[in-house]
Amino acid sequence: MRFVAGVLLSFVISGCTARHAVNVTPDEAAPKSSRPGSKQPTDSLETFMAKVRKLSTEAVATRSQAATLESRDPRLGAAIVAATIHPQPGAFRTVAEEYERLGVFDRAHHYLNKALLLDSRDAASHDALARLWRDYGFPQLGLSDAHRAVYYAPSSPIAHNTLGTVLQALGRRDLARAEYQRAIELDGTATYALNNLCYGWVLDGNAPKAIATCRQALELRPDLAAAHNNLALAHAIAGDMRAARAAFEATGDRAQSLYNVGIVDLAQGRYSSAVRSFTAAHIERPSLAMAAERARQASARAGTVASEE
Repeated sequence: MRFVAGVLLSFVISGCTARHAVNVTPDEAAPKSSRPGSKQPTDSLETFMAKVRKLSTEAVATRSQAATLESRDPRLGAAIVAATIHPQPGAFRTVAEEYERLGVFDRAHHYLNKALLLDSRDAASHDALARLWRDYGFPQLGLSDAHRAVYYAPSSPIAHNTLGTVLQALGRRDLARAEYQRAIELDGTATYALNNLCYGWVLDGNAPKAIATCRQALELRPDLAAAHNNLALAHAIAGDMRAARAAFEATGDRAQSLYNVGIVDLAQGRYSSAVRSFTAAHIERPSLAMAAERARQASARAGTVASEE
C-alpha cells in the first residue's frame, strides 16, 4: 500500500541488532540510502561527490580528534592496545567497530582496510566493510565487499544477511529476500534475517507474508523490538490498527509506541488522531521533542484538510 513508504521514512524505532540486521529506524540507524521502489543507486554523481567531499572534510577533523578519543574512551583505547600487541584481522575489526560506535567513519574504514591487508580473503572483514558503507549511505560501494564475504564464507548466514541488506538498500528487494531466505536456511534461529525478511515484505506491501515472518521471528525471540514494530507495520498495511497498536505496545516503550501509532495515523491521513497520539507521546516522555514537532505538523495538516472541506 502507498502509505508504507511515508511511514518508513518517519519512524524513530530502535531495537534491531546492528551487526546482523537492517534497523527499521530510517531516521536514526537504518541503512540511510534505502528507498522503496528504486532499482538503482539513487544518488546522482553530483550528490555522490558531495557526500564524498563531506566525508573527506569530516575525516580531517576526526583524525585530529583521534588521540583525544582514544584517551577518553576506554573501550576504544583497549581495542587499539590489543590490536597493537596482536595485529590480527579480528583485532583490527574490533577497533573499527569501536570507531563506528563513536561515529568516526574515516578511522573505522582505515582499520577494516588494515584487516584486509593482513588477509584479503577474510570474510568477516569484507562483511564489516560492506555494512560500514551501507550504514553511511553508500550501499553501492559496499556491494562488492558483501559479495566477497559470501564468496569466501558461503555457509555464513550473517554474510548472506548483510548482502541482503545492501541489496535492499539499493532497491533490489527480490534479490534481498533470496539472501535472507538463504541465511534462514543456514541458521533457522537467525531472527535478524527473519526480521529483515519481514521488513522486506512490509516494503512490498505484502501484509500476510510480513505478519507470518515477523511472528516466526518473535516465536524465537519474543523481546525483539524491531520485529514487534515491523509486525505492527504489517498489521497497519492490512488495515488492522488495533493489532498494530498492540504490536507497538508489545515493545514495552509506551512513549515510542504512541509516537509510532501517530506516524501510521499521519501516513494514512488521520490527522486528528495523529495529533492525539503525538501529544500523548510527548506527555509520556517530554524529552521526545520530535513528538511535539510531529503533533504540530499533523495539526497543520488537519487544519488544511478542514479548510478544504
